[in-house]
Amino acid sequence: MANATIYSPAGELLSSFRHHPQPGQISDALTNIERNYQALAAEPRYKHFVRIPERILRCIDYFGVGCNRAKAKARLHSYYLFIGVVDNAIDSGNVDTGERILQYLSAPGSFREEEILSSSLRLVTEILRGHISAVSYSSMMERFRELYQTVISEREAESIEAYIEHRRAVGRLTATLSYELISPLLERETRSLLRFMNQVGEVGCLVDSVIDLDADRRIGLLRFQPNMIDRARLIVCTLQAGLRVLLRHPGLCGLFLQAITDNVRDRFRGQQTQDLVHIVASRKDEPAIVA
Repeated sequence: MANATIYSPAGELLSSFRHHPQPGQISDALTNIERNYQALAAEPRYKHFVRIPERILRCIDYFGVGCNRAKAKARLHSYYLFIGVVDNAIDSGNVDTGERILQYLSAPGSFREEEILSSSLRLVTEILRGHISAVSYSSMMERFRELYQTVISEREAESIEAYIEHRRAVGRLTATLSYELISPLLERETRSLLRFMNQVGEVGCLVDSVIDLDADRRIGLLRFQPNMIDRARLIVCTLQAGLRVLLRHPGLCGLFLQAITDNVRDRFRGQQTQDLVHIVASRKDEPAIVA
């Protein structure tokens, strides 16, 4: 499955680490790390995340900007798989995920295989770190901290209007980070591409919110209890934001619709899998019934 491949050479993967294994151990360690990373990327719940890089590259082509496609795809792949794993951790109720990620990114890299493979979060964070160029690191760390504070503030929203504004901000910051990650690989930086990615990031975050609103309420990520009017406002706002982007860029209509379809389908499948896991887990605790 091509989408689940690490495209970076070993040198990039090792570039951010302070401690390295002995030369003879590097090959085996990288093999284990790559194997675990590929297995994670192949999980159905992350399918729509690992499809995003190819769509972004098509948008870059649409804007007529040249880039090192292989490296850009590798960086975007590591970033969006990272976003997927973090999102899944938060949806699972791990509210301290943001703090842990900032700690991982802020600490000097250390190439210790057992540490990197200690959790999915640690694995994707270390892979992503290896793709962040030195010139972008400080700026991206500021963005990550800003994103974390925005997510924390989102949980304090007491109305659907405040919630929507925070979701828009999360979408813009997520998109800005992806742009900064690949900007050193672009033949020229363009504000129009960044602006477009921010707009699409807003729409994507709003679409996620439409899908996940009830689940977020159940696990306590919302400060308010959304009613039918709130849900209608969220849907209308999402449709309006999406239509504005489509009207400005009609040539990308098919790409947008494909992305939304993937998101809805994969989230639905993921929810079905989670429900099945909960059912199996609950039945394990039930006494056996002998016919």
